[in-house]
Amino acid sequence: MRRIGANTIIIGDRELSPGIVEIVEQRVVNFYELDDELPMTEWLGGTIEIIKNNQGILQAFKNNKLLC
Repeated sequence: MRRIGANTIIIGDRELSPGIVEIVEQRVVNFYELDDELPMTEWLGGTIEIIKNNQGILQAFKNNKLLC
């Protein structure tokens, strides 16, 4: 699992600031507002957008690049 922190996480009309996205094999398995520092969190900063693909799978993008 990859845990990524960013200043802002956008999913639809919802915005989490700051937020965390957890990714397994290109799928977003969890996302939430950052309350406490968590171990093994990679901080990317900026904005991450969570988008549902054609198969209904949530995926995370930063600067229009898929996060793996």
